[in-house]
Amino acid sequence: MGRRRRARDPDLHGVLLLDKPAGPTSHDVVAWVRWVLGAGRVGHCGTLDPAATGLLVIGVGMATKLAPYLTGQDKEYRARFVLGARTTTADAQGEVLEERPCPPTLESALPGALDALLDIRELPPPAYSAVHVQGRRAHELARAGEDFQLAPRPMTVHRLEPGLVRRRDERVEVDATLLVSKGTYIRSLAEALGASLDVPAHLGALHRSSSGALHLELPSALGGLVARCLPSEDGPDRWRVGLADAPEATREVMAQRILEHLLPPWQAVPMPLWRVREGPSGTRAFERLAAGQAIAVDDPGLPEAASRAAHVAVAPARVDDLGLVITRLEDEGSRLAPERLVVPPVVNP
Repeated sequence: MGRRRRARDPDLHGVLLLDKPAGPTSHDVVAWVRWVLGAGRVGHCGTLDPAATGLLVIGVGMATKLAPYLTGQDKEYRARFVLGARTTTADAQGEVLEERPCPPTLESALPGALDALLDIRELPPPAYSAVHVQGRRAHELARAGEDFQLAPRPMTVHRLEPGLVRRRDERVEVDATLLVSKGTYIRSLAEALGASLDVPAHLGALHRSSSGALHLELPSALGGLVARCLPSEDGPDRWRVGLADAPEATREVMAQRILEHLLPPWQAVPMPLWRVREGPSGTRAFERLAAGQAIAVDDPGLPEAASRAAHVAVAPARVDDLGLVITRLEDEGSRLAPERLVVPPVVNP
């Protein structure tokens, strides 16, 4: 039988699709989930800047092992580019370094400049980013006033849909929806857009709506969160995350809300899912994979191969049984080799 999940359960494993509010860092939100659930292992699968909102994918328990696969997905954002001002952080949180009025002809040049973003294949990350530079984070060096250069990194815009264009005094704001590859910094794209138009620019606002097949429109997504800043005199400000409809909710109430939205790991895998067959042959096939042994794709315990994807997730036959192995196809697609044991099988008495 399947086990009822509860907070502070060492066998609690799952993926949380959380609508991050503006203010806290991704680490702050992860720390809140860890505290609420009393879970030892919690981590996000792709960071969001503090001012950004939207989808933050969080792994709980052994589902954190899915991070390498979930972070590699294309992501969709709604962005607001601000033309006419450049900031220290390339977003609205930084200090203005340069201002220049947008010329009257800028709006007519915008369509071509936005289309040109689709041709970009690499850009340097922003100076205020988590990229490592000789063992230190780039944002730490930037805050210390140190001079350094970040090498260009692969960034691809797969799709860009322009939105509203507004002129505010001497600045122009441009809304757009973008589908981008892993590792794309929208702040870098904002500065690249400004450079192509010969005006300073920064990112005014950002909202992530999806990562691969995971998105905020799914019923499992946890929204309705708020964040309150707790100023500190002897260190960085802290943020308290809570429920908008129950600001004084207890830890137990918040935990129950999270558990209601926690996806089993197999529901979040970004690859085809195979469930082994019912019966002893399926049990043996899954246990061999979980033990690190490769098996043939025509093993009697496996379903008929319906996919030749590079990776396949294999789970027990019963939906309420724990267990998940990420496998890769080898030997020209004839064998499944275990690549990562996400959740070990549970042997029921």
